Amino acid sequence: MNTVQAYVTRSDSNFVRVKNLDAKIKEKLNGIGFTNDIDLNEYKIITPNDEKKAGVFNQLRELEVYFSDGREWCPAEVFEYLRDKGLLIGNFTMISWRGPDKYFITTDK
Repeated sequence: MNTVQAYVTRSDSNFVRVKNLDAKIKEKLNGIGFTNDIDLNEYKIITPNDEKKAGVFNQLRELEVYFSDGREWCPAEVFEYLRDKGLLIGNFTMISWRGPDKYFITTDK
């Protein structure tokens, strides 16, 4: 089973939100421009347009951050949308849940 260090929780607005589970990635998120949202215990970055969001997604993918799968306009669907627009290329890794603490990891094709 893959170790989950972080995953994108939301990306359907002008923000990308990441749940960080590994202290080692904190500085890397800060280096991209993320700030800690203490109220939600997540990191966030402003993404005012699709180009900026695609750039952030690409950097997150390189850090092996996963993209949440699930309901409509989940981060995995937003990644696919940006890829369909030609702003991203390649595969990404998704995380999905079957219940509390029961998740599975897949790579899109």
